[in-house]
Amino acid sequence: MTGKSIYLLPVVFYSQLMAVAFGMDAKKDAALDQNTIKSAKLEALARK
Repeated sequence: MTGKSIYLLPVVFYSQLMAVAFGMDAKKDAALDQNTIKSAKLEALARK
């Protein structure tokens, strides 16, 4: 291992949680399966 790891972090919005809470489909209506960002982008934003 080279010390570099790739992590996919979930990002969830309140509107998505509300959609699921009201019984809508998590993938089709709330698109929860598409909520990932690469950690390198998050780390770059945190450094600013």
